[in-house]
Amino acid sequence: MYSTLNFSAFDDSNLSALTSVDPHRLQEQTHRSVKISIIIVLGVMITLGNIAVLLVITSSVAGWSKNSRYFLLSLTAADSAFGLLVMPLNLWVSLLKDYTEGPDALCHVVAFCNATVYSTCMYTLATISLERYIAVFYPLQYSSLMTRKRTLLLIAFAWCFPPFLLLPISFPVGIIEVHFSTASLVCNPSYSTNVVYTLSLTCLIFFPCSIIMTHANLRVWCAAKRQSLKLRKYTCARRSRHNVASRVLVPVMAAYYACWTPCMAAMIYNAVSGSSVPEWLEFVVVWLPTSNGFLNCIFYFWINRSFRRKFHLVLQRMLLTLCPKLADTLGCCNPSNTDFVSGITDNNNSVHERSSSVSSTCTLLSLA
Repeated sequence: MYSTLNFSAFDDSNLSALTSVDPHRLQEQTHRSVKISIIIVLGVMITLGNIAVLLVITSSVAGWSKNSRYFLLSLTAADSAFGLLVMPLNLWVSLLKDYTEGPDALCHVVAFCNATVYSTCMYTLATISLERYIAVFYPLQYSSLMTRKRTLLLIAFAWCFPPFLLLPISFPVGIIEVHFSTASLVCNPSYSTNVVYTLSLTCLIFFPCSIIMTHANLRVWCAAKRQSLKLRKYTCARRSRHNVASRVLVPVMAAYYACWTPCMAAMIYNAVSGSSVPEWLEFVVVWLPTSNGFLNCIFYFWINRSFRRKFHLVLQRMLLTLCPKLADTLGCCNPSNTDFVSGITDNNNSVHERSSSVSSTCTLLSLA
């Protein structure tokens, strides 16, 4: 009789425990699963897109000089770091820390990696805009202004200066605190703990890069517009280069500001007010810049006709090597003839680039 009563009491306690599940905790778990799924999908898209870009730009592409390829390879590496470094690190930390928010050394290192990759991507975009500006407005002096050494120095600056600025974030006992955010599933610096340092970062990273990109691309767009007005006087000018430039420059700048401005605004808001934005808004503004890594694949590469042609050639070559029967079924021809024609085109373009030194104008104004 005594054991029966105890068993009944045990069943009642278990039933009450099951029915008293915290709905807030259940909602957090649901939100967390949705966020992790979004992060994984975004990471896969960024990684696959940049792998496709690497397959093409590791070899010569018609209309692209070596300097342009160096800058675009740097951009591809920075964008790839979003999918190969930032996302796996933060997902790993989110699984380790679960729902706890206590700061630790690992979170500081992850926050440092996040900020470094973000900043490197912005600096790389700025250097690409600067190189295009010089190519368009100083074509005759381009070879002397943008030497191989200076190009590599600019790329090295874009990769080395951000870690120097952001090094204090990596120290557990440093000038700024770091916490794990369950809203964005990342290790975020607590910007309100050091307002001066936070505002200094925005003044040294976001605002200079934005000014360079805006000024350079706006000047190039105006130059393309003036050129299109001149070309309209000739009947052979079938396409408006102003419209072509608009199809490239407007999406590039719109994507840049749409992806980076909300993140910077939330960062400044947190530093000044000491408050955080709502949960889903924080998740969006923190991860939105990583989507720029996928959009760059479209605006800087896939919109380029020479890139698309070279990508089809690379795919055809891979298909003929790996699956010859499938290639025959799909009607893929031997790429030797295509390589010969492409080689002649590349050589002609290289001669043209060496004579006029307009490296990025082909990427920017002669696309579509």
